[in-house]
Amino acid sequence: MTNEGCDASVLLDDTSSFTGEKTAGPNADSLRGFEVIDTIKSQMESICPGVVSCADILAVAARDSVVALGGPSWTVQLGRRDSTTASFTAANSEIPSPGMDLSDLLVGFSNKGFSAEEMVALS
Repeated sequence: MTNEGCDASVLLDDTSSFTGEKTAGPNADSLRGFEVIDTIKSQMESICPGVVSCADILAVAARDSVVALGGPSWTVQLGRRDSTTASFTAANSEIPSPGMDLSDLLVGFSNKGFSAEEMVALS
């Protein structure tokens, strides 16, 4: 639940200057499919280099996943920029843990300005 979100920083691997977000508590064992995004990005780069961000690919993939499972569709606003750094610490402190109960989730999302309905939509 970070305000920096939607920047694809979760895709970045560890470097000498930062520890990535993939292994942060809330993401470990809950996020997968990184190789799918890598493949899509490689294909997009071969067609139109430097145009499509990983952040936009993630946003479109999230929408398409919802639609594929019978959920609603929506227009995805494009133009996100990819982050060049990641924060293991922020991921651990700002993203809700998969083990949180409903009460904790409601409080956490409310503290960020989200209603219960918006929390469910984001989940």
